[in-house]
Amino acid sequence: MKAILRRSFFPVSFSLSLVVLVSAAPPKKPSVAHFMGLISGSPFTIKPPPPERIKVETPLERDWMLGSIRPIEGGYSVTLINKKNRKERIRFIPGFSAGEFQLLDVKQDTNNSSNSRVRVRKGSQEGWLSYDEKLIKVRPVAAVSNTVTKRAPSRKTGTASRVSPPIPGSRSSSTRSGRQRIVPKKK
Repeated sequence: MKAILRRSFFPVSFSLSLVVLVSAAPPKKPSVAHFMGLISGSPFTIKPPPPERIKVETPLERDWMLGSIRPIEGGYSVTLINKKNRKERIRFIPGFSAGEFQLLDVKQDTNNSSNSRVRVRKGSQEGWLSYDEKLIKVRPVAAVSNTVTKRAPSRKTGTASRVSPPIPGSRSSSTRSGRQRIVPKKK
């Protein structure tokens, strides 16, 4: 009986599988978009660098640069320099007009002068101007501690701080050579 079942089962299962194979569609090649999530999230894939942002310069930013920023009473004194003609300068001083230019904002970085910038408007043009490292060298700002050490030393009283006068007739490199004073002897 087992042999009969095996003989009848094999042809039936074979015919069913043949029908399934004939009715199935041919395999399709998967699209690349199907695997993009796996590719982009893989730790083994070298990711391309992010695209660089193209900075759009206004004509104001293209023609002018920051010359100096000085804090003064009532605000800042700001100087702008024309990049094409360096003798042409615009100065913003609180209380005075700078022609058609307007100073809108000042961001001064006292630790790093190259990060300082000002926002300026000329007519309908507006832009942030900073120091142009190619055309101008920014000097570092003197630290507050340096100004304290440059003060004149205070005079101290006491025997340790006194300097003894030079001894006449002795030659030392620290004394000035020049006219020698002769003191008459008492009789």
